[in-house]
Amino acid sequence: MIDAPVAFTMAPAGDVIALDLWDAAPPETASGMRMLQVEPRRWWLIGASAQGGALAALVGHTGALTPIGGGLTRSVLTGAGWRQLLTISGCFDVEDPRFGVGRIAATTLHHVPVWIAPTGDETCEVYLANSYAATLNDLWSRCVTGQGGPS
Repeated sequence: MIDAPVAFTMAPAGDVIALDLWDAAPPETASGMRMLQVEPRRWWLIGASAQGGALAALVGHTGALTPIGGGLTRSVLTGAGWRQLLTISGCFDVEDPRFGVGRIAATTLHHVPVWIAPTGDETCEVYLANSYAATLNDLWSRCVTGQGGPS
């Protein structure tokens, strides 16, 4: 059971493009697009699918763009209890002051590999493979309604 209120939604994350750069700094992001560094030379461009052509011209021969959103689900957690919900069947420091807006953490929750990106004090996005969406939906539904935790 979660002490503080939290709600979540799940939907396809079709707007995510992976940007791999070999020697260059990442390009400036366009309006409505977010950039999250997920590895030393890899960024996820969120909301970038409409700008794919312009981004390809900017990147040129210094890297590669790969649409990856078709295989991902984005869950949006809202409410003061989102950090507490992520500690159920997961093990990482959700209260670390470095884990804030503009950052991303890769970890596992309930044996599911996830990427967690805080978007505000009471909101975050969790990215996961589509094949695991039902598993986390079931776990989180039981936790937020007080019907149990991991099984």
